[in-house]
Amino acid sequence: MILLRIYRTVRRIILPILALLIILTACAGLQDRKTATSYFKEGALLLRQGKYDEAIKKYTKGLRREPRSAVGYNYLGMAYGYKYEQLRSLDWRQKEIEAFKKAIELDPNFYLPYINLGETYYNMGNLKEAASYFKKCLEIVPEHPKRKLMERMIQEAEREGR
Repeated sequence: MILLRIYRTVRRIILPILALLIILTACAGLQDRKTATSYFKEGALLLRQGKYDEAIKKYTKGLRREPRSAVGYNYLGMAYGYKYEQLRSLDWRQKEIEAFKKAIELDPNFYLPYINLGETYYNMGNLKEAASYFKKCLEIVPEHPKRKLMERMIQEAEREGR
């Protein structure tokens, strides 16, 4: 008799609670199934709209999903660069440089962060540093459409020695 009561109690109270816990656990994993790529695409759209802070958040979320994404770090560096242009705070410039360098570290054959980092250093007046990144880009992509422009910047750095 006691065993029958225990069985009924378990069946009436504990089993539904266990079922609910299983359902909640399964749903928790479904809340945010976005991929890094979808966050990067959302960030790119926000960047084009001039919503730099929101773009940075999306890129950061994407990088949490895929922390070894050179593409993600390149995007993040671009967003930091726009933020720097907006505020002229050297903190943003430093973050921009770090993000591009991280992209290069993760994929040394990905040419875009070399161009972006070269342009960043060029705009800072550090022509020698810019030239080294442009040269590396041209090693990776010898027929890059901006080849002539990069070669002019490299020559300028060599003439001025800075």
